[in-house]
Amino acid sequence: MKHILLIDDSLIQLRILEVLLRDKYDIQMATSGMEGVRYARKTHPDLILLDYDMPVQSGKETFEQLRSMEETSDIPVIFLTGVHEKEVVAEVLKLRPSGYLLKPVSQDVLFRTIAKTLAD
Repeated sequence: MKHILLIDDSLIQLRILEVLLRDKYDIQMATSGMEGVRYARKTHPDLILLDYDMPVQSGKETFEQLRSMEETSDIPVIFLTGVHEKEVVAEVLKLRPSGYLLKPVSQDVLFRTIAKTLAD
């Protein structure tokens, strides 16, 4: 079973995603970017779903930190966020994540994006 790490400061969002995904994937959750980086280094998940707008360490900073470390640099990351501003989306896409999904995302789109990313 593939392992997905969810990083989001919203416990409600984490719980919703966990319920949606737990039948198909092994799920681990982190409520901050720093915690997520620690988990990623320790468990090396197959995929990370990352919120953009988080306090203390943003999703962008978390992504950059993951990419800067040899043990996590190859983990695919999909941003899953409510941030719709064109400038922010453009800035994030320059980082070349595996995907960028806007909340609320449909279950079909989420599963298709995950399957495509894990197949690459």
